[in-house]
Amino acid sequence: MYQRLLNREDVDKEHVIELQGGNAKMFFLKKDSKTDALKKVEIMLLDSYENRLYKA
Repeated sequence: MYQRLLNREDVDKEHVIELQGGNAKMFFLKKDSKTDALKKVEIMLLDSYENRLYKA
């Protein structure tokens, strides 16, 4: 079900933010007319927020 981000074609591999210590990396989706990246992020953030509310 999960796929490594480095193996995905829609991930921008040139612009990566790496936290100090190398424990985490933040990847960005490529700008593509087929993909609405901001809408995907908005949905993911709302889902995450709702999950935290239901668990509390």
